[in-house]
Order: sequence, then C-alpha cells, then structure tokens
Amino acid sequence: MNKKSITQIFLLSIWFLLTICPLAQAQIRTYEVVYSPSAPVLDGIRSPGEWDNASEAATDFKLLRTAGTPSSEKIQFQLLWNDDGFFMIAETDNTSWGEWNGGVNFGFDDYNIFIDPNTDNEPNQSSFDGYHIAIWQTNGLITRFADELDDQERTTFLEARHNGNFGNNASWSAPRELNWVSNHGDFGGVVELFVPWTDFNADEFGENGLYHPEPPEFDEVWFFNIAKISSAGALPTWNWTSGQFFAQRPHGEITFTGAKVPFIITAFGEDPDNPTTNNITWNSVAGKIYGVDFSTDMLEWEELDDGIEGEAEQTTFSHEDAPKGKKGFYRVRLLE
Repeated sequence: MNKKSITQIFLLSIWFLLTICPLAQAQIRTYEVVYSPSAPVLDGIRSPGEWDNASEAATDFKLLRTAGTPSSEKIQFQLLWNDDGFFMIAETDNTSWGEWNGGVNFGFDDYNIFIDPNTDNEPNQSSFDGYHIAIWQTNGLITRFADELDDQERTTFLEARHNGNFGNNASWSAPRELNWVSNHGDFGGVVELFVPWTDFNADEFGENGLYHPEPPEFDEVWFFNIAKISSAGALPTWNWTSGQFFAQRPHGEITFTGAKVPFIITAFGEDPDNPTTNNITWNSVAGKIYGVDFSTDMLEWEELDDGIEGEAEQTTFSHEDAPKGKKGFYRVRLLE
C-alpha cells in the first residue's frame, strides 16, 4: 500500500470518527438576572451601588472563530430586571476606539446581544429564534435617542428571527423603545442597555417563542448570548460554540430570580425634631412618582402631594401641621 493510500485511509478514518462522534458543544453557561426595584440610570457610568443587586459579572469570553481560545480583551456584563424591563451593563478594558458614523457597520467595534424568551419551550439547540440587538462602540458618549447626553439619534440594528440565523423574518414590530448609552475612551468602555418588556412583541408565525410583552415569572429561564465584534475581526462570545456564527445555539441560559418587596408603608411616626409633623415612609422605586393622601374616616381623602419622586429602596414624606388629637389615616399611591 502506497503512502497516498495510507493518507486517504487515515483521512477517511478521521472523517468517519467525526461523523459518528461529533465535536461536543461547549457547556451551556448559566446566569441569574436578579430582580431590582431600583432601575440603573442609563448614562454610560457604573455609579456606586447601581449594579450591586446584580450577580457577579460574567466574564471569560472566548474567540468564536479561533477554536474557543480566550479573548485578550477583558469583557464582562451584568443583568438586572424589574416590572418595567430588562437591564444590561457591558464593560471592556479596550482603550482604542474609532469614530463611528452612526450607521450600521459590522466591521466596527460593536456588541451583539441575542435574547430568546422561549415561550414555546424549544430545546436550546437547532436553529436560532430570538431578538438580535447590535450596539456600536465608538469614541465618546453616545445614545440611541437624542437627549442631554448626545444630540444625534443613532441607528441601531434590530432584528427578530424564527428558525433562522439571519434576517428579520419574525417581523419585530414597532414600537421598539429599547434604549442604550455607549461611553468609550482611554479609560475603557461601558454600555448600558434597557429593553422594556413591551418590546418583546414579535408575533409572526403564531406561537414562535418570541412574544413576551410582560414581565417574566420568577425562575423563568430564557436563552441569552452576547458577543463582541472587534474591528480586527475577532468575535469574543460569552457562550462559545463550535459553530462559526454566534447566533447559533446553544446559547447561555438566564434565570430571573430575586423577590419583589410588597408596596407598603414601612414606617410612620411623629418627626423627632418637630412634633407637628408626621413622617410616612414606604418602599419605593427610584424615579417613580407617588402621591400621599390623608383622611379622618377613610371615605373622603385629602390629597397632600401628588408629585413625590421616589428614591431608591425607601421614600419619606413629611406631613407638616398634621392634625393632632384625633384619628387619622394615610395612604400612598403609585401614580406613574
């Protein structure tokens, strides 16, 4: 038998081995999304305490197209959720950034996020179902919508897919009000993202697993992946697979955990520094608007204030010149 024949037999043997024993996929990464009544502020800054309720940052990104070797760029992310939507912060230690022109450009540094609510309980394999969000990383502070941080509305790549790794065949419909802030420079980079539950509204093909326009239940499991394309062409991804594109399952899996604190008055009493003032404290969400009413019979109510902006965790209202010496009742209302 000649050397060529031996080589052919060897190659055929390898092919046969790979056919009956395919390469194992990477182990599915898992992560908790912790409930937090206080929403982070989308400003591109990790403010003190803002993400403390989240699980420890997920790291260990792999290069998708180089057999899963570790990325030299340190990338990490954290996730939170509340009744309004889904929050993400992604950070990197890269310090070299270009000037993005505001258009769709996958040859530029960008994050690609894939989210599948999986309401049809499909296995975490086979073809891709999910929402694809791409956020570009550019020098400076930019946002999706023009606001006080950025005076230019920015293009964002948004697609929803059903049984396919490319295209918008699940017809992700308007409104898509998700917002993000990207902040990059010689210090590194930060992206903060908010997706309201109402944005998960792709409902083509009927029960395709994507339609979920309300908050998840506790312990609900969704599929999730995040990848970062660099201008050098490397594709670090959180849940690496042996496939050559990061839309391919299996993705990571995220479980919505935590506990909702009931909306109640947590403390009431006379102000220690002013006996004519009563203080009412309740558990609150930062940025929400509350109203406080007073009544002597719980039938007719006097509105004391209807524009109290909630603080993180707890908010206190002071009722000055409160009636003394007779029975009284207070109620707190969440207005918006």
